Amino acid sequence: MKPLFVLSIILFAFGCKSTKEISDQSIKNNRLSVIATLGETNAPSDPVTIKAIRVEKNTMFIDITYSGGCEDHTFAVVGSEMISKSLPPIRSVQLIHSAKGDHCRKLVEETLKVDISKLAYKEEVGSTIILMVNDFSMRIEYTVN
Repeated sequence: MKPLFVLSIILFAFGCKSTKEISDQSIKNNRLSVIATLGETNAPSDPVTIKAIRVEKNTMFIDITYSGGCEDHTFAVVGSEMISKSLPPIRSVQLIHSAKGDHCRKLVEETLKVDISKLAYKEEVGSTIILMVNDFSMRIEYTVN
């Protein structure tokens, strides 16, 4: 009887560990890749919180969080065709989130990888523009590489 009891405890312990690992993987992803476009920046969007933004060469990495976890969500990045006449020019950019009706309440953290070459002021090396993304407080400087 004791060997059966010990075996049950060991199986239970290992079973719990593997479930936790799967759960953690589903909460934090770094798999989303998007190509930014120019167009209307007033599209409807489901709630999303931007935690951080960084630019490396012609790619913007946007760390985001949102509620969900039961469906695959989609994202789009759209820059306004209008730019300010300042130096450097400023372009308004909208991050659009589609939850596809996902009503789950898990907090999902992801990093979007966005090709922002279409958001450049001029598509020539050294051209600089400031990108204002949603309500994110920082101005993002992008210089074409």
